[in-house]
Amino acid sequence: MAKKLLIGAGAGLGAFFTLIAGVTIQTTTSDVASANPNTGAIGGGLKAGSVPPQFAPWIEKAAGACPGLPAPILAAQLGAESEFNPNARSEADAHGIAQFIPSTWQAYAVDADNNGKADPYDPADGIIAQGRYMCDLLKDAKKSGFPGDPIELALAGYNAGWGAVMRYHGVPPRSFARGQTYDYVRAIMASAKKYTAPAAPSGPVDLPKGFSIPADAPDTVRKAVAWALYQKGGWYHLGGDCTNALGSNPAHWCDCSSLMEQAYRAAGVAISRTTYTQVNEGQAVSMDAPMAGDLVFTPGSGGSASAPGHVGMYIGSGLVIEAPRTGVQTRIVAYSSWRNSSSPITRIVAVRRIVPQ
Repeated sequence: MAKKLLIGAGAGLGAFFTLIAGVTIQTTTSDVASANPNTGAIGGGLKAGSVPPQFAPWIEKAAGACPGLPAPILAAQLGAESEFNPNARSEADAHGIAQFIPSTWQAYAVDADNNGKADPYDPADGIIAQGRYMCDLLKDAKKSGFPGDPIELALAGYNAGWGAVMRYHGVPPRSFARGQTYDYVRAIMASAKKYTAPAAPSGPVDLPKGFSIPADAPDTVRKAVAWALYQKGGWYHLGGDCTNALGSNPAHWCDCSSLMEQAYRAAGVAISRTTYTQVNEGQAVSMDAPMAGDLVFTPGSGGSASAPGHVGMYIGSGLVIEAPRTGVQTRIVAYSSWRNSSSPITRIVAVRRIVPQ
């Protein structure tokens, strides 16, 4: 549907091995895209100021409703489709900020801002519909078994229709439609980087000998765990937004719940900000059978069993990563020290699974 493209080189995704403190962890590029800003993949939150401010909440909301669909991809796509112009209209009869043709709009129309009308020229409606359409395409891409990054396949489907992706068993080649879809996908993957929030710098992470992120964990979980691990050693700051844990500004350090929020945001999953609300996220699971990515809650010094005040993330191998308290750096501790604690303040009261496993 895009008629104006921002041409650039695409970013490929692939498996690789990353060495952390002498421990080799088999993972994928997308696992650590947000944890390590030097990698080429896209997977973080939306960079502040990168899009017109009135559109940012809708882009984040659209991405948050679809696990694995990063907000920067949606932002780059809007830039390619309409340059964020809500009144855009193309010669191909595509309308609005997300450039919906009438037949596709009919299938995905939504009154996102509850003003009584679903309108492709209403930015809120257009962006949320864009997210819904991309989410369906992403699901098709993941189920298809076609080679290539599912995000790239979904983008190709958005531009050319899923039928074209099925015809070529992947992103259509340059010979299709004079290369428009091929260039569209490459341009968005390249430009998405400028919409991606910077993550904390990567560096050595002191992990127990032999530790690795569980290989059977879902990709989303692996991304969240990897991102959390890269924040190890950052100082705690109550109320810190955890957007630069290893930096010098305390406002961007982590507290316990912002570490959880940003780790999952880096993986493309939106969760709430505080322990009191995070304890209601996902599904409750047994305290005796945690899995990587599970949120683990204790009452803490200011909470209770029903409203816990502290949270960490189980990372596998009997370990939890946490941002503990003022004056203490983000660290890894034994799960058993929480599960079997003799103190009611530090004893586990709930475990929540954000991503089904």
